[in-house]
Amino acid sequence: MPHDRHADYHAARARTEAVRAISATSAAAAAVHQELCLRYTGRLLAALVLGAADKGGE
Repeated sequence: MPHDRHADYHAARARTEAVRAISATSAAAAAVHQELCLRYTGRLLAALVLGAADKGGE
């Protein structure tokens, strides 16, 4: 599988959602932003792992 060309997007969104979670004014909003951050982080990690696997684990 080729490197995920959207990895930079996932990284930026994870960062944005982390900031939103930290600065949220309610626990519910913080939880939603934290969940979104975790989802984008997961996508980013998958892209990085799959990209490294395609290159022979370098």
